[in-house]
Amino acid sequence: MQTFVTSWNSVAQTWVERLSSVIWQSTLLTLVAALLVPLLLRRSSPSVRYWVWQILAIKLLVMPFWSWAVPWRIETDVIEQIATEQPAPAHDLERHDVKRRDAEREDSSDAPVATVTPEPSARPEISAPRTKAAPLPSSHMSWQSWLLLSWCGMLLAQVLRLLVQRRRLSRLLKQAAPADARLAEVVAETAERLGVRRVPQTLMTQSDCSPFVCGIWRPKLILPHGLPEKLTQAELGQVLLHEMAHIRRRDLIWSWIGEIARMAYFFHPAAHWICYQARLERELACDQLAMAVSGHGPQEYAATLVQVVSHASEPSVFKSAASVGIDGDRS
Repeated sequence: MQTFVTSWNSVAQTWVERLSSVIWQSTLLTLVAALLVPLLLRRSSPSVRYWVWQILAIKLLVMPFWSWAVPWRIETDVIEQIATEQPAPAHDLERHDVKRRDAEREDSSDAPVATVTPEPSARPEISAPRTKAAPLPSSHMSWQSWLLLSWCGMLLAQVLRLLVQRRRLSRLLKQAAPADARLAEVVAETAERLGVRRVPQTLMTQSDCSPFVCGIWRPKLILPHGLPEKLTQAELGQVLLHEMAHIRRRDLIWSWIGEIARMAYFFHPAAHWICYQARLERELACDQLAMAVSGHGPQEYAATLVQVVSHASEPSVFKSAASVGIDGDRS
């Protein structure tokens, strides 16, 4: 048990040191991006700005594994050892030998009986390097260990929350009914216009939710019951184009990056800000793609969004499960 506590304390200390470096570096990068992105990329496509925040999320995830220690000073012991190991120049040694022989001759002429004492060597002895004593095993957990243990507990709680949301979404999908042939045909035509190879299965639900897509391997399009009848054909086409844009852009896969970063750094405001900006630019990119394909302007598209929002009042249970791309993607 004592060995385990000692090993855990060592791991926790390394984890805290790297985490502190990640926090200040990611904070600095986020502040720089928050200042430069609106200035330099204001006229760029939302997809470009989206990938800027995605790259920051990737950087946040790999930063703990991509760090190294930079020595700020050289230890005094190392300097002393280098100085003692450096030999004297050859010409200095020759001069020293000549002077010593001259001194021996003078001493032998004045006092023949005198004995010559050997002089100390010109090269000092190399002192053995001092080694630091190994830390003694401790039977008590350090504060770094308790901090790491708390982080693991919070991470596990978030994973369990996602599993609960996934279960509720699966229950919703089981209760949903397939769309009629006419609506399924419209969805297939919309997917073909956007170049989506795998046409999603269209399901109608009785829940008051916004349209969203879910499923990474087998995508599904979820529409609230009564929404297609309330919208015109042009408005329904814009809604379908927006949802097909999520599938074409593979948002259901890439959104995992920001969500994992937000879960791992749940205590860090920079992680939440990066995830929020990525979501915003993702939705704007899908809106831009839907308007470009449909040929309608921002005013018509905004009116369609008002119709969709006024029809549905989405429960909070589906906001996390459907909006972040883990179980689905809503608009």
